[in-house]
Amino acid sequence: MITHFNLEDRHREQRAAVREFCEEHVEPHVETHEQNGTFPREIVERIGESGFHGVPFPTEYGGAGDDYRSFAITIEELARSWKLIAGTVSGASCLVGYPLAQFGSEWQKDEWLRGVATGQTVAALSMTEPEAGSDAGDMRTTAEKDGDEWVINGHKVWTTNGAVADLIVVVARTNEHDDYRGLSLIGIPNPVEQDGLEIVRDIPCMEGDAAVESEIRYEDVRVPEENLIGEEGRGFRYIMEGLDIGRIGTGAQGVGVAQAAFDASREFADTREQFDQPIREFQGISFKLSDMAMEVESARLLTLHAAAERDRGNRVTKEAAMAKTKATDVAMDVATEAVQIHGSRGYSEDYPVERHMRVAKGMQIYEGTNEVNRIVISNQLYE
Repeated sequence: MITHFNLEDRHREQRAAVREFCEEHVEPHVETHEQNGTFPREIVERIGESGFHGVPFPTEYGGAGDDYRSFAITIEELARSWKLIAGTVSGASCLVGYPLAQFGSEWQKDEWLRGVATGQTVAALSMTEPEAGSDAGDMRTTAEKDGDEWVINGHKVWTTNGAVADLIVVVARTNEHDDYRGLSLIGIPNPVEQDGLEIVRDIPCMEGDAAVESEIRYEDVRVPEENLIGEEGRGFRYIMEGLDIGRIGTGAQGVGVAQAAFDASREFADTREQFDQPIREFQGISFKLSDMAMEVESARLLTLHAAAERDRGNRVTKEAAMAKTKATDVAMDVATEAVQIHGSRGYSEDYPVERHMRVAKGMQIYEGTNEVNRIVISNQLYE
């Protein structure tokens, strides 16, 4: 049952503040980075300086100490301007920041979490392998103890922002268990300076050249034993808890991209004329816009519901999976309709809707494909 979100004035003020920030500091630079294929580190740092990077983290570690409704609103507005930065902030917060905040040692929080929360540290989770995607229990990357060090060997793909990261958290097998119980999280600071860590390539993807999706090989990479995050063999549990938050973040990204595609379509339909009238006057277009508006709002409601339940201290595995699946499917559907409404212009890179359509497809795949998320939802229906 969907409960009241109890949005307060501060949540609306947060939305307005992030929107104003994006209009001034993000949107003027998107096309430059997209065309040049450059990662926007300076924008990420500015997001941190503005307090929008570490929204859910404690203030003593550089965060804003705010709730997950504020987090969802922040990610939505960032994605509305540029999904790449929203994904960077959300991924770092949930898949790296959350395990550090909940299970990290005091020095890891003070050093690593603080950097993530303030936007000074670009963080990456190195999890997916060529033969271990949705089946995370089949990971083969290992970390073996040698004295007071971990020695890491393995092959990872789709390490988002790996080549530009200041901190990589690698998921590796650290004991004899050959399933989820054998996985641990180990931090690798300054990864490009680490002997044995090779950035094989940036994987070309639909999101564009500004997106950094790295393939990495680890060959006898040595880090101190104190770089283990939390308990040995509990890494998979930590990631799954982080994914509950991450799927709220991905749901918020979906809402933001869908909202951007709808906004562009509504404006275009009002200014584009055919047969001596704006195309919004044609029922074929007006009905599309109506359906798009309803879908965007439904995705937003599910995402805020999941965030509100998390703020109440509840486990949100089902709610987050619902939000992620619905919102990213909506983003894909709305972006596709946006391209159709724009006609030949929508097929051109001169208009942003083709980018919205490309990034929407990625959101249906990462942080659990929408097929896997439907399995998660169905498993929760009888609990």
